[in-house]
Amino acid sequence: MISVTAWSFPALPARFIEDVRNHEATEGATAVLQCELSKVAPVEWQKGSETLRDGDRYSLRQDGTRCELQIRGLAVEDTGEYLCVCGQERTSATLTVRALPARFIDNMTNQEAREGTTATLQCELNKAAPVEWRKGPETLRDGDRHSLRQDGTRCELQIRGLAVADAGEYSCICGQERTSAILTIRGKDHMWPSKAMF
Repeated sequence: MISVTAWSFPALPARFIEDVRNHEATEGATAVLQCELSKVAPVEWQKGSETLRDGDRYSLRQDGTRCELQIRGLAVEDTGEYLCVCGQERTSATLTVRALPARFIDNMTNQEAREGTTATLQCELNKAAPVEWRKGPETLRDGDRHSLRQDGTRCELQIRGLAVADAGEYSCICGQERTSAILTIRGKDHMWPSKAMF
C-alpha cells in the first residue's frame, strides 16, 4: 500500500498589484495616495524614514486589499517621497505640492494722526511671506523712527514722532501684490497732505 503524504506549502506573501502613483497638488488642498495588494495584509505608510500615524492631517485607511493615505491641508513641506510598506514589499511615489502665491486678505486703511504721535499701518496676508514697506518710491528700513514687524501673516509699520514730512502714501508689497494707504498728519493749524492735493 502506498501512503500519500500531504505537502504543506507556505502561504504566498502579499505583494503590490497596483503601485502608488506620483501626485501633484496645490497648497491647502488634500492629496490622496492609493495602492492595492494581492491579498489582505497590514501596511505601514512612510514619508522618507518617518512612519506616518493616523491623526489631524493624516488619514490612513485600508478597505480589504485597497490601501489609502490622505493628507489634508497640504503645505509645501509635504513635498517628498511616500512609501507603502507590507513586509518585504514596498511601493513609493513622489508628492509635489505647488505653493499658492501670497495675497493680501486685509488691506491697509487710510490713517490720520497728530504731529509728534505714533501712527500704525497694518495689513494681513493669506500666508506668511516676506514683505517690503515703502513710502512713495522709497523703501523703508527698520530704524529709530520706523518699526517694521511681521507676526506670521500680520504685517505692521509703526512710525514714531510723526512730522509733517511723514504724510503721504505708504505701501506694503509682497511679490506682485500690494496694498496702499494715505497717512495724513494733523498739526496745530494745518493738515498734510492738504485736501487741495486730492
